[in-house]
Parts: sequence; structure tokens; C-alpha cells
Amino acid sequence: MLLKMAYLVSNTNNESRLKVSQSARAIFELLHTSRTPLAVYEIKEELSYSERTIHYALRQLREYALIEKRANLQDLRESRYLLAAKAQLYQFLV
Repeated sequence: MLLKMAYLVSNTNNESRLKVSQSARAIFELLHTSRTPLAVYEIKEELSYSERTIHYALRQLREYALIEKRANLQDLRESRYLLAAKAQLYQFLV
């Protein structure tokens, strides 16, 4: 999979932001404040988005390499998501 380059957009307040959906920003913020990697069902409980919306937002964040997908070693049918080390550079998303 090719990674997208971080595409910055300046808004009217002179803040630079990545061009991602509102749900992706909310998930980024949730992962930023979480102490452990989260599964899709945990994100769904916290944010009340549909699974389809969550998967779309996670895909956006993975394309920018802001999050990492890890296998859940206790249940290999599900994955867990956490912030990538690079994501610390993008504090302005939160």
C-alpha cells in the first residue's frame, strides 16, 4: 500500500491541519488520550460511530501513517489500533 504524503491545508485561522474527516479526527483524539491500543468495538462504544465510518476513518489515518494496526494476540480475529510514533508530530489534529 502506498502511503499518502501528509497533505496540509491552511484554514482561515492560519492553522495547518491534515485533510481528514471529522470522524478520523475524533478517533485520532481518542487514540491520543488512550493508554492502550483500542479495537473497533471499543472505539464504537466511545464515539458512537457506525463500524463502516470507523473503518473508513482508520483507513484514512493509516494512509497518513498516523496510526498502526496490531494483531490482538489474545483474539487473532480482531485488530487493535494505536498512534504511530510519527503521530506525535501532528498534535494539531487534536
